[in-house]
Parts: sequence; structure tokens; C-alpha cells
Amino acid sequence: MQAMVSTQNDGALLSGRVAFVTGAARGIGLAVSQAFLEHGASVAMADVQAESVRASAEGLAGEFGDRTLALALDVTDEAATEQAADAAVERFGKVDVAVPNAGVLLLRHSVDIELDDWRRVIEINLTGAFITARVLARRMATLGGGGRIVFTSSLFGLRGGRENAAYSASKFGMVGLAQSMAAELAADGILVNCVCPGQMDTDMIRQLFRDRAAIRGIPESEVRGALESRIPAGHLGPLSQLAGTYVYLASSLCDYVTGQAITVDGGWQVG
Repeated sequence: MQAMVSTQNDGALLSGRVAFVTGAARGIGLAVSQAFLEHGASVAMADVQAESVRASAEGLAGEFGDRTLALALDVTDEAATEQAADAAVERFGKVDVAVPNAGVLLLRHSVDIELDDWRRVIEINLTGAFITARVLARRMATLGGGGRIVFTSSLFGLRGGRENAAYSASKFGMVGLAQSMAAELAADGILVNCVCPGQMDTDMIRQLFRDRAAIRGIPESEVRGALESRIPAGHLGPLSQLAGTYVYLASSLCDYVTGQAITVDGGWQVG
């Protein structure tokens, strides 16, 4: 057994807390992991890309010390998720916060989506999030002391959009899942919420630009320009600012917040 990392409270917002973040090798998952570390948490970083998540965790450990754990994980594999959760508990002694964040994007017209592609998006985005959430919720309930589950849904988990049927369906489903789990797990002191990012500055949004440009036969710059023109803030969202919402939901600042879907979109929906 590895030596347990100290989680004593030193006054930081998340000091003493242990988080389990999926899709943590890059993008939102990496930004959330870094923000949690900055606020004093220890973080088990899981991703299907084993080498990438190991490199990301080692990079953060260089700045924040021995408070990271890299885990290779396919979130659609429940047995593997159980093993990863056990590894996190063995290393840190507990898990207080689960962030089911792993996901994929597929842009296709509804009538053109291959069923295998549809199933892959639902399996990773929704079923994978469900597996992660319930595996960690069971450990939180067993260990006692409550906990937090913070799903990464999307702006498109609150509204549909062209070429977004599979992705939007998976993210809508996640909001309903979070609301149901919030009602069920409140008695165990586990709060369950969703963050619904808008157009954030990620590799996934750049993939969206490429895919949409190809589908519509227009330059990527035109796709990006049209999208940014609809955001009152005038630009893609910085991941560092998005990550603050996860910190809030993981902290004691929101002890009476559960079953919510919090949109972070630079004003997209109201603009």
C-alpha cells in the first residue's frame, strides 16, 4: 500500500477533500483538476489516455506536490471503475468529490448518424457518467461524511441544436440523472449537480469548428466567427474561469445546493 497523502485542513477552500475526476488528461477535466489542487484538494485523475493522464498528473505534481494520482480508465467499464475508485481510496483514504467529466463530441445530422456512432456517444457521455457517479456514491455512502458529485453536462444539455442530436441527448440525460440522484442521495449527505459549459476554449470546440465547417462546406474561421458573435462576452470561455464553478460546487460554500444545472456560457442563452 502506498503512503496515505495528508488531507489535513489548512484553511484552503478544498483542503482535506479528495476528488476523482474523469476525462482529466486535458480540457475541462485537466482545468478542474488543477483548480482543485490550487484550492487544497488531492485529486485522482482518470482518463482512457493512460500516457496523457500520467503526464498531466506528473506536471501538476511538480507544482502541487504529492496530491495527484493518475489512473488509466475506460469509464464504460464498471469493473475498471470500481478498481480505480478503490485505488483512489487506498491512496488518499477517501473520496469526497466525483466529477464525471469524460465525454466525446459527434456532429451529424440526425438522419445521417450511424447507430454505432450514436451508441458510442451515449455509452461514453451518459452511461460512463452514470457508472462513475454510482461507483463513487457507493463509496461516499459507505465511508460516511457525505460528498459531492458534479457532472459535466453542456449548454446543449439544456437546448438542442443542429447536428447535435447524439451529444445533446447524452447531455440532456445527464441533467435528468443528476436531478434523480440528488433526490436519492440527499439522505446520505451527497449533493449532486451539473455544470453546463457553453462555448469554452477547448480541443473539443476546435473539433466542432472543423466538423461543422466540413459539414457545411465553409471555412473554420467562419464557423468560429459566427459562434463568437452570439456570445455577449465576445469570446470563448477560459477554462480557468469555468473551473471555478466546480470548485464552488465541491466546497462548503454550497451546502444547500443540489439537483441544479448551472450554466457557464458568457451570456449565450440570454444574448
